[in-house]
Amino acid sequence: MMIAYDLEESRVREFIKNAGAKRVGVQLPAGLKAYWREIRGTVEECGAEAVLVGSSCYGACDLADDLAIAAGCEALLHYGHSSMGLPSRLPVLYVEARVLLDPSPAVEEALPSLKFRKVGLTTTVQHIGWLQKIRELLLSRGYEPYVGRPERARYAGQVLGCDVESATSISDQVEGFLHVGTGEFHPLAVAAVTQKEVLAVSPFGGSRTISCEEFLRWRRGVIAKSLSCQEFGILLSTKSGQWRPEVAKRVGEKLRGSGRKVCLIIQDEIRVEELEDYGFEAYVCTACPRLALDDARRVRFPILTPSEVDAMLGAGLKPDSLINLEG
Repeated sequence: MMIAYDLEESRVREFIKNAGAKRVGVQLPAGLKAYWREIRGTVEECGAEAVLVGSSCYGACDLADDLAIAAGCEALLHYGHSSMGLPSRLPVLYVEARVLLDPSPAVEEALPSLKFRKVGLTTTVQHIGWLQKIRELLLSRGYEPYVGRPERARYAGQVLGCDVESATSISDQVEGFLHVGTGEFHPLAVAAVTQKEVLAVSPFGGSRTISCEEFLRWRRGVIAKSLSCQEFGILLSTKSGQWRPEVAKRVGEKLRGSGRKVCLIIQDEIRVEELEDYGFEAYVCTACPRLALDDARRVRFPILTPSEVDAMLGAGLKPDSLINLEG
C-alpha cells in the first residue's frame, strides 16, 4: 500500500528559488525512497537538477550535507524528519512528510483497550499534525489527556529514538500513555523509561499494549553478560547529530578504571552485524541509543548504552536514563 504523504511541493519550490540552487541534493529515509520520482519532478520544475544522496537517513541527526557538497549541490532537501537545529554547510530544508491519513478512527476503535483515564499522548513527526484532534477526541470520551514537551524533538508530544522527554515530562501526571504510530521501538522506549503501560495504536488499524518487563529483563541480561568481558569497543559515530567524543572519553575512563581494555572505534554508519568482525567481547554505543536498545537483538555479544556501563560497574540499571545521550 502506498501511503499518502504531504511532500510540501510549494514549500520545496519556494526554498529552491530562494536558495538560487541549480543542483539540489535529496536525502530520503527508506520509507520515502519510492517517492523519489515525484520529488525529482518538483525540483526540476524549478530549473534545478536533483541529485539523490543515497546515504543512510535515520533521523535529523543523520544529515548528509558533506555528501551533498561533494556532489556539487547548492542546497539539500532532507525528508522524513523534523529539524533538530543542527548546523549545516549549505541551505537545508527539512520536509517532514506527514502522513495525510487521519488516525482518529483507529484511536477511537482502540479506546476499549485504554485502561486509564489520565493518559499521556505521544507520536512521531509523521502524525504530529493530528495530535490535537486526538486530544479532543479523548476529552469528548471522558479521558484526561496530557501532552508533554520534548528535549531534542521539535514538537510537543513528539518522541524520537533518543528523546522521550515528551513522555517523561508528564509521567507524574498520567496513569499510562497512548502512542500513535507504526513500529514498536518508540512506544517501547516510552514504556521502559516511564515504567508505565503504553497503548500503541497504528493509524492504519490495530493496537497493542506495550509492557517493558521483557525488554528490561533483556537489558539486565546484557549487562550481566558484559560483566565478564575484559575488552570493549567504544563506538563513536561521525554523523553530525551523533558525534559525542566527550561521552566516549568518559566511558573509556570508567572502563579503564575498572581494569578493562578499551579501543575507540570511529565510523559513519554503525551496523551491529559488522561489529563481530572486530572481535571485541562487548561494545558501548555513544551514537544512536537505538543501536544498543533495538538493533542489538540481532547479535549475540553485548552492546551497552553509556548509562548501562554505570549499571555494569555497580550503579544499578536506571530505566529513566536508558537513552540518556550524555552517559
